[in-house]
Amino acid sequence: MNFKDLLVETVTDPASAARRIISMQLSFDVVWTGFALNVVLSVFLYAVQGYLLGYPSNTLFPGLSPAMFGVFLVVLQLSYTIASITAAKWMGREANFTTILGLLVWLRIVNIIVQVIAIVLVFVIAPVAVLFNLAAAVYGLYVLAHFTNVGFGLNSMARSAGVIVLAGIGAMIAVLILMGLFLPTILETSNV
Repeated sequence: MNFKDLLVETVTDPASAARRIISMQLSFDVVWTGFALNVVLSVFLYAVQGYLLGYPSNTLFPGLSPAMFGVFLVVLQLSYTIASITAAKWMGREANFTTILGLLVWLRIVNIIVQVIAIVLVFVIAPVAVLFNLAAAVYGLYVLAHFTNVGFGLNSMARSAGVIVLAGIGAMIAVLILMGLFLPTILETSNV
């Protein structure tokens, strides 16, 4: 199976795509290389988007530089992975860290492709870009629920949703702690 086929399968049959990725038994080195690649691509895309459209600025992320965005992305992804494993363990399910991170790395790469399409749409038909982003976010949760369900063998979309919510809370707590450590530095380098 090639990249394009796996991408199409992720969109059309996410549970099957998750099973296929797990069956590949990706090695530790491959998963971490993919993780590093997705961080670099995400930071590059963030920088390009910042150059073309301006950096997003809100109270949670006040005009982060690309480097600081990369740090927060690493913390967010790793803490989400650990929090999802912990939440699934509370539900009586266990999974290998490398397997779960591999699934999440693939989903992040798919998300990067979606972001590129959204950026292009902003310059072609801006209102469609807004609708595309909204639809992609909702459908992305559906895909994540299937990947979580298969990755942990939960056999329940409700339990999968529970893992996603708990992992999201855990990841946000980790990011907020990191923001607490670096907030003065961020505010000094931002436009706030």
